Amino acid sequence: METTITERAAWAAAFVAVEYLLVLAAAIADMASGIRKAKRKGQATRSRALRRTIDKLLRYYNLLAILTIVDIMQIAATLYLRATEGYALPSIPLFTLTGSIGIALIEVKSIMENGSDKEKSDIAELDDLLDGIAKSDRLNQLINILKSLKK
Repeated sequence: METTITERAAWAAAFVAVEYLLVLAAAIADMASGIRKAKRKGQATRSRALRRTIDKLLRYYNLLAILTIVDIMQIAATLYLRATEGYALPSIPLFTLTGSIGIALIEVKSIMENGSDKEKSDIAELDDLLDGIAKSDRLNQLINILKSLKK
């Protein structure tokens, strides 16, 4: 069954809307990861960090809006060629899709960094603890006693 130009445009618009929502979901997941990280460290959640998230979202959506405009031009051209010349070109918002995938990957990287910071701080804390133990006089006495028993 042949779809009409209106149906193709509606599907493309729905596809773009889903991409925009998924970028929002990725940014919210990153923000939640950052909030969890702050709570683990015992830090207060600051409005400055939340404003940075909003600013980041605005920059992302500005980029996506420009890519969507390019996609509208590209889709209009494919629909025109389909209607006038009979070319069966796909009308996919490719630029918006590529941009939203790139943004999602940036957010995934940010979430992974939030997680790895916790591991780094745990390792640093363990290192400090081991340094403290190694400098302990009682531990040195215990080691000397064990060495003397070994002989």
